[in-house]
Amino acid sequence: MGDLLAQLTASSANGPADPRQCSPSQTGEDEIGACYPTALLRVSFFAHARDPRGRAWEGSWDSLKRGLARTFQPAAGNPGGDPKRSMPAICGAFFPPGVNRGRDTALGVSILLLDFDNERPEPIPGEFYPDPRTGEPSSRPKTRKVRIDAPVSPGEVQAALQTAGVASYGWTTWSARPDHVKHRWVTPLSGPVPVDLWERFTEAALERLGLAGCRRGLDLGVIHNPVALAFLTGSPTPETILRFGTDGRALTIDLRALPPMPAPDLEPWQAATLAERKAARTAGERWFQPYRVGGRPVDFQSLDLASILEARGVKVGAPRAFKDGTKRRAHCPWAGEHSRGVDDDSVVLIQTPGSWPSFKCSHSGHIHLGLQDLIEWAWGRP
Repeated sequence: MGDLLAQLTASSANGPADPRQCSPSQTGEDEIGACYPTALLRVSFFAHARDPRGRAWEGSWDSLKRGLARTFQPAAGNPGGDPKRSMPAICGAFFPPGVNRGRDTALGVSILLLDFDNERPEPIPGEFYPDPRTGEPSSRPKTRKVRIDAPVSPGEVQAALQTAGVASYGWTTWSARPDHVKHRWVTPLSGPVPVDLWERFTEAALERLGLAGCRRGLDLGVIHNPVALAFLTGSPTPETILRFGTDGRALTIDLRALPPMPAPDLEPWQAATLAERKAARTAGERWFQPYRVGGRPVDFQSLDLASILEARGVKVGAPRAFKDGTKRRAHCPWAGEHSRGVDDDSVVLIQTPGSWPSFKCSHSGHIHLGLQDLIEWAWGRP
């Protein structure tokens, strides 16, 4: 890991910039670029995908950009499980010393990562994930990634970022092919963004940067995840790597005026599942009514979702204050269905006094799932 940091910093002659040169705009008067990208950036580097605890890095945008311009190779011994996941990676978040990467442990995010994989999930006909309680096929189809019909090109992104006047650096990724271009971009922020605001910040950033029309090619799960890893520049054929960039300012957005999150982008099969449930409710069916404890209806307002998950071996984070209740991060009961089977803290549990608890998984294949699905997984269908 020290070799990686040495590579990234070897070309920096000036060292970290004075963080007092720039601070995030809180007035909204200068929505993009209250300063040039010479402010102190704080990010983390990881040796490979399975590295739980990366190394902190601080420096200027110019220093980071020179490091990203290098070409890297998979780590020796293939610790990530496949060549791409054995590549060193950057995370836009920074953490206290000695803690593992996680949304609950991140202190803030200082760069925006845009991952254009130009793919969409397509259900595999006749193949469904099993219901973990019964072993029977569930309503969640197995999917495969396919190329979208109108991929977002690097030129399209570069033109938008130039118009926005922001600094950026981009490169084609490990799995890019001539007939399926995949590219990743980094843009510096003029100040760190709190993790709890990150999803809303990214949606505002897409609008400010003129990239709302490019959502079709983005991996939205990656951009919304404040602690996502982005593999550094590398390829099985390094001579085919393409690099891009724009000169400009750091991105600044008024954190007090962030828009609410838009409705999630649902796949047709997900929309059909929700439509079926809505029709059942309209017909008077209430999925929760058959559940009983000692012959009495379940009091869902007092349901402790964290205890239910922990009792079944699912990792749950510590509670944090949220409005007049609490919020927790947790692993997903169906993590094996995530892309590459990543079992991260993608679930949000919200407990509010006087209200039913809330369950949400941020992975694209699970964004339609909710409390009903969790209860059926934990208790079965009555």
